[in-house]
Amino acid sequence: MEKNEVLEKSRKENRGGDERDAQITAKAWRLAAAVGIMLCGITSSVYAIVYDKPTPYILSNTMIWLGMVATVYTVRAVRLKTKSDIVFAVIMGAMFVVFTVLFAMSFRK
Repeated sequence: MEKNEVLEKSRKENRGGDERDAQITAKAWRLAAAVGIMLCGITSSVYAIVYDKPTPYILSNTMIWLGMVATVYTVRAVRLKTKSDIVFAVIMGAMFVVFTVLFAMSFRK
């Protein structure tokens, strides 16, 4: 095979995206889902124990969602080392911290 034939074959094979990238993203979302479920259970349980009433769902649900998304982009950033994933991991991580603080502050009377 000539160089151009090999390159063309490679382009055709990778047209659907990088397989490694897809596998890492899928694994990251599975981990994020597990983190989200744990955060849901922990936050709801703690709030219910402390206040004997349901959790303020907007703060906790947003916090949980941001935790999941931050997990995905953190895994992608660590494995793929792309600038966009690093930026999104930092932004989503910071937003997760902000909503976690807001959620914690909702415990104050």
